[in-house]
Amino acid sequence: MALLPPPSLAGIVRYFHIECASAGTVLIPATPCPEITLFISGGSRPTLGGPLFQRPMLGGPQTVPLLVNWEPGTTFICALIEPGQFGRLFDADLSELSDLPVPLDDFAPRQPTRELEDALRATGDSAAWLTLFADWLLTLLVQRAERVRPSFVLPPGMLFQPTEDIARRCGLSVRQLERNMLATYGQSLRDGRKMARYVRALALILSQPPRRGLLTRIAMDCGYHDQAHMIRDFIHFTGRRPGSLLEEDDGSGLLRLFRYEDPHRQVVTGQV
Repeated sequence: MALLPPPSLAGIVRYFHIECASAGTVLIPATPCPEITLFISGGSRPTLGGPLFQRPMLGGPQTVPLLVNWEPGTTFICALIEPGQFGRLFDADLSELSDLPVPLDDFAPRQPTRELEDALRATGDSAAWLTLFADWLLTLLVQRAERVRPSFVLPPGMLFQPTEDIARRCGLSVRQLERNMLATYGQSLRDGRKMARYVRALALILSQPPRRGLLTRIAMDCGYHDQAHMIRDFIHFTGRRPGSLLEEDDGSGLLRLFRYEDPHRQVVTGQV
């Protein structure tokens, strides 16, 4: 499920993803959104080895696809944070968290989560999970409100302007602009533009029924040089050609994060 945040978190949380009693290998595509994940049961482990994550974890933007194995019965709720807003919740340089999930307790030891985890596990109601998690995030925002320093946030409409123009309008040198981009977004301007094109194209692919010429139209609308350019970016960010995302589910569950049903798909693609 993908659920919109309450109005009090609009502009901070893009949406909440809830996974219920799942298992197996899953492809996690690249995303510009940092994530906060709370496990209710089960856990997740990278397929190439590494620790089994079962405690709350943070992750910066995912700039490459990741294959993970979910333990049988894995259930979790994940908040995808709007790019540029992570600093309102945590003191973090996102360049240090890109592609690297870390235990929340290790990164923010002053934010105990045991009570929240216990409350989540005490109910099987997904609506209650969202309310509990949202209330915890709101409390965190209030606690930090007076001590959060103003941070660099780039208006989305400026992203594709010439770098020198962006720096001038922000009152920064090009070098300062790039440092701020890395710290706030976990990516350079160049990589951020590449990610933005892919995110827009992916939303269009997932929100429209397959038809002849669709991918060519989407490539043109999203600023790619041609369809081959879009294909290269999709292979980089998802490990898949965009056309494969339009194919019918083969039942393996590998692409389940591309298989939302309405109205959840509308939340993910920003159609609501």
